Amino acid sequence: KQYPDTQVILLTAYASIDSAKSAVRLGALDYLTKPFDKDDVIEVVRRGLDKKRENDNLKIEREHLLFRNRDLEEEVNIAREKVMMGYEGTIQALIKTIDAKDHYTYDHSENVSKLSASIGAVMGLTKDAIGKLEHAAAIHDIGKIGIEENILNKEGSLTPDEYADMKQHPEIGLSIVKSVPFLKDAFPVILHHHERFDGSGYPAGLKGTDIPLNARIVIVADAVDAMMHARPYRNSLPREKVLRELTENSGTQFDPKIVDIILQEKLYFN
Repeated sequence: KQYPDTQVILLTAYASIDSAKSAVRLGALDYLTKPFDKDDVIEVVRRGLDKKRENDNLKIEREHLLFRNRDLEEEVNIAREKVMMGYEGTIQALIKTIDAKDHYTYDHSENVSKLSASIGAVMGLTKDAIGKLEHAAAIHDIGKIGIEENILNKEGSLTPDEYADMKQHPEIGLSIVKSVPFLKDAFPVILHHHERFDGSGYPAGLKGTDIPLNARIVIVADAVDAMMHARPYRNSLPREKVLRELTENSGTQFDPKIVDIILQEKLYFN
């Protein structure tokens, strides 16, 4: 125990199976029985020295691997931080682009992002999942930068052609971000935040739980914030009216489970 690296050679006058087993159990390199030949002793010692060198080399290699693993862990952590910085930077750049195009859309997206995160927290989503949901909601309307301002901010009702143009913004949004792989978690929200729970929405006409969860959350948060804030073509709705709209459209436009969370947790007060 004091000298674990010492090579042991057992010399004995009694050659037996038991003594051989004892030698192995004690970790002996070899054992010799008396009388023994000098050349045999030299050969056993030589093998012992070779074994010692082999063990020393393995020990050095193990220590090298341990240091290398520490270096690799540090490199992985640095790379992860760089990816996250790039991710956050891209999100912020997209948000600023939205703000430059239409400040209302920027404020609206920020509100939808916060409300979506609150809904996700009540639903028990993980911290990582909530972060992805929050970021996706913040850029859900990124496609509106491809819509003409006279349509975005029109005071009256949209014509059929203008409405058809407006309905393109989810697909425009996806075309903007689809070349950025680390934004892939936001793709379903950007593309499907105008679907309806009964399947009558756009662009894909998805129905019920075929609509991705994060998109279903953003659909409700999007509608709540839109109703509670004024637009050029209409006034904001009083809170009671917003709650009534949610209740009346639960199961048709909105996922009823998410509507229940909004109502039960009073998240609209935030």
